[in-house]
Amino acid sequence: MEKILSSFDKEKVKYDSCAKSFESLLSSLLLNNGISIHSLESRVKERDSLEKKLVKKNKYRNIDEITDVVGIRIITHYADDVDKVAEIVEREFLVDKENSINKASSLEPDRFGYLSLHYIISLDKNRSALFEHSKYKDTKIEIQIRTILQHAWAEIEHDIGYKSNIGLPDVIRRQFSRLNSCAE
Repeated sequence: MEKILSSFDKEKVKYDSCAKSFESLLSSLLLNNGISIHSLESRVKERDSLEKKLVKKNKYRNIDEITDVVGIRIITHYADDVDKVAEIVEREFLVDKENSINKASSLEPDRFGYLSLHYIISLDKNRSALFEHSKYKDTKIEIQIRTILQHAWAEIEHDIGYKSNIGLPDVIRRQFSRLNSCAE
């Protein structure tokens, strides 16, 4: 674990630069394809969050195995736009299909919950050959794509459920699920 955290500390500036570079690239791609979105934000995982992940998962041997050190979240206005953004991501980048997931497809048809597309991507050969992208050629980036309503639900579920030290009573969780089904 210390080896991974040390690698993260050494590469932090590169990760910050990578996040901003991909944010700019994706913004340009969406603009050039006429896709209007609500927001696009990049981030680099916080060191303490990375440390917690390493302890919880206890499976990583080096920093390159972790696919969400750099993340980008694209929030669209409408569900149709999620599909349009996904098409661009699949066309313009190498998608790691094994580690990418459509959260909607993992839910049973009678369940409601977290919905989002999560792609793990990297640069293709042509882009990684460009000087401005060459230092990111082996970097994996997580891209999350979802609507404003899906994002609101994800924030509630994440903050109250996932990161909370206290569990929610079943009756409250059920009420949240009902609200989410109406939003969907």
